[in-house]
Amino acid sequence: MVTLLGPDGGEVVGCGVYLGRGRVLTCSHVVNEAIGRDWFHQEAPQDVPVPVGFPVARSSGPLASRCVGWIPARRTGWGAVPSRPARVGDPTWFGDLAVLELADDTPEPVRAAEWAKMTQGQDVRAWYGGGQPFTYADGCVESCDEKLGFVDSRMRGAAIGPGYSGGPLWCDEEGAAVGIVLGVMEPPPGAFAAGQVIRRTLVLPWQAINAELSTLADAEGRAFGFPPAASRRDDERSPSEDPATRHSLTALVAGLLADPAVRAEQGRRLADELGLGSVRAVPSVDDIVDILLTRHRAVATFVEGLPAGGRKDSQRLLALGRATLVAGLLSVREHAWLMDLLSDDLRDRLTEAAREALPHTTLFDAPLPSAERAEEPSGCGTVQASDPHRLISELEGFWGDSAPVPEGSPRVPALLRAVEYLAATCTPKRMRDLWKWSEQVAHRLGVAPEALNERRNDAAEWARHRRERARAASPRLTVQLTRCPGETFRCAAWYAPGTGVEDTERQVVADDRPRTAADIVRLLHRVLVRETATAEPASAVPLVEVLLDLDELDVAVDEWENEASPYEVPLVLGAEYPVVVRCPEARRRAPEALRHWRSRWAEIDRGAMLRIDHRHTTPRQVYGLLKADLAVSRVILDCPAQHRAELRAVCLVLGVPVVVWDRKAPPGTPGDRLTALLLNGPIRSLPQRVRRHRARVLAESDASPSTVLAPALVWDDASRPPPHAVWMDPTVEEPAP
Repeated sequence: MVTLLGPDGGEVVGCGVYLGRGRVLTCSHVVNEAIGRDWFHQEAPQDVPVPVGFPVARSSGPLASRCVGWIPARRTGWGAVPSRPARVGDPTWFGDLAVLELADDTPEPVRAAEWAKMTQGQDVRAWYGGGQPFTYADGCVESCDEKLGFVDSRMRGAAIGPGYSGGPLWCDEEGAAVGIVLGVMEPPPGAFAAGQVIRRTLVLPWQAINAELSTLADAEGRAFGFPPAASRRDDERSPSEDPATRHSLTALVAGLLADPAVRAEQGRRLADELGLGSVRAVPSVDDIVDILLTRHRAVATFVEGLPAGGRKDSQRLLALGRATLVAGLLSVREHAWLMDLLSDDLRDRLTEAAREALPHTTLFDAPLPSAERAEEPSGCGTVQASDPHRLISELEGFWGDSAPVPEGSPRVPALLRAVEYLAATCTPKRMRDLWKWSEQVAHRLGVAPEALNERRNDAAEWARHRRERARAASPRLTVQLTRCPGETFRCAAWYAPGTGVEDTERQVVADDRPRTAADIVRLLHRVLVRETATAEPASAVPLVEVLLDLDELDVAVDEWENEASPYEVPLVLGAEYPVVVRCPEARRRAPEALRHWRSRWAEIDRGAMLRIDHRHTTPRQVYGLLKADLAVSRVILDCPAQHRAELRAVCLVLGVPVVVWDRKAPPGTPGDRLTALLLNGPIRSLPQRVRRHRARVLAESDASPSTVLAPALVWDDASRPPPHAVWMDPTVEEPAP
């Protein structure tokens, strides 16, 4: 960003954008204000110095510049020729551009701005002319065409106002500026209420800017539109540009576009698809290379237009494009095609599909707080789940997710894998549409059909389990136990009917009276009978999950019974209901392991199983085993009892969602029966298998205690987090008003 200063070189009057080659783009009305003229003065200033500054170069003072390009402000509703001058008080206008040329070299680390086409719906950010980071003002492009756009600011934070004119509108999604600020839209008397438009800003889209600048020419007869590479100074290149990459790319493009007619056709096509406006009739090889090195999606768009027989050259171009860090996986057309396929429901589902397709990615970690992000005009942060544009852009940076299949072929990009997972959740027609898209992108990238089909099969398997999980939703009673003196517990409980409707969990037990185990069993059974009375007859047996601290996990809640009188039906909690244990304390101890917990749960149906036995006696050993295989989702604790609590805590803190152990196993007893219980059926039916086992043990009253398997089960379902228990002391009095 560039600061434009008043006649004395001190007062900030507006902004500008550095175009490269020593030139600054701003509004003509800002230049008029800087030299002391009326806003909409129509004649270009002649040899009048305009002082400018560069906020990023803090040690640099004001620099002199002169006007070399002038487009005065015009009233809307009239053509450019003949034009009708804008007047102070007009609610809208367009044109209003000036190009300044610096008298001296630009200071370090000033670089030319990146530009992209403005479209409706883009979130944009502007800064005050002084360039202070805290002056940022956010808004959204609510309307735009080839001449004008309107940005509405939210009713919070700063608003765009005086001193913002001429400055860039930065779009995080595009990683570029998409236009400049013209001014705040003032309503004419009686037209609108002030509250309706007080945060509406008149802006000039980049496509309008480039079209206008292309009508001007400098002293050498070159248009002021997108600057050709041949005239760009070496110190103005992108910091990601590597000379070796540029030379390799130049040699490759020179061979592909040796024919001037072909080069002209490719130049026009790139300019049209990338929204660059006019380029030379026959661009040079350097012109084309400059576009490929600096414009997002340029390499993919260029490769898309090459003859089908040049697959080897296309692969080399894509490899060089990856090295520039600005290439982009998709072409402009492919990106637009994908966005058209993503209806609102699919956009919401894309995040889930990407999480499942890429369980070990860091893309979904918590984003930086907005106060920290405000200092970064580029808006670099982690992905928000509600932002499909940003998610797609981030996924484009992951070019491969596996070993090449077959050997030597390109890897399957992460974005294609996420789209395959998304397609697997769709209706047949939508699935075929998304498949067609991914197949065409894979063909352009040179990805082997066998590799894409492998990912498609993975997606189908995941979608099958996803449907099973949706059907298998069961009622759930979450019980929070807090130990009190005398082997009693304070109890709270929440019930979820398992209908699949979000936010239906409600608290059904909340008191501070310590209860015995038998009292708690009778209470919970009474609650479940009441809550399930209206449920469908075929509904699953309710799951009872008990929240315990790490040092309480050996409490045998599943063995608690109601101590029935001679005329009562006996009830053992773990035989009546599938009883599992959860430990929220483990999440609190290691919040950084939250991602691993989710990714391990995502692998629950196909993830690895780990058996910890007599060879493992230290937390360090278990840590190494779990870090060596991040897909371990099930652990059998078959270690000596004296090490069990310590090693179990390591498993839970590192995010293992399923842990089983035999509570009564004598020392030296092998855990083969635990393994059989775990593996004898689908993993998601394990709680029910454990319940049936507990019921069968009750029937075998003559069995020796040493031969009875007493399984304890931690079942920490990451898709159904437990509620937050909030305890308040009811004896505390409210403070007096």
